[in-house]
Amino acid sequence: MDEWTALLDRLEHDAERILAAAPGTADAADLAPWTPPAAPLPPALADRARQVVELQRTAMERTRTDLDGLRQHLGAVSRIPGARRPEEPAYLDVDG
Repeated sequence: MDEWTALLDRLEHDAERILAAAPGTADAADLAPWTPPAAPLPPALADRARQVVELQRTAMERTRTDLDGLRQHLGAVSRIPGARRPEEPAYLDVDG
């Protein structure tokens, strides 16, 4: 039961960290992978596990929303023309 409690604590903490971050700043890349304990989930922790799953769903939706927003911003930035085209010369030799 202690292994499950520790795992649920960690998963809850990870989800809360994502939800507490400012929009567009949550870094889900540093979340460590996990594996369930060998023992089955104790029935006494079933309600807590459901709550953690719901919290994770909320965090995933938040991450998805942030990612969609970042994609829109990148799309807008990519449509802004540069100051010059790379194939054009940067300088003009007027004395030449």
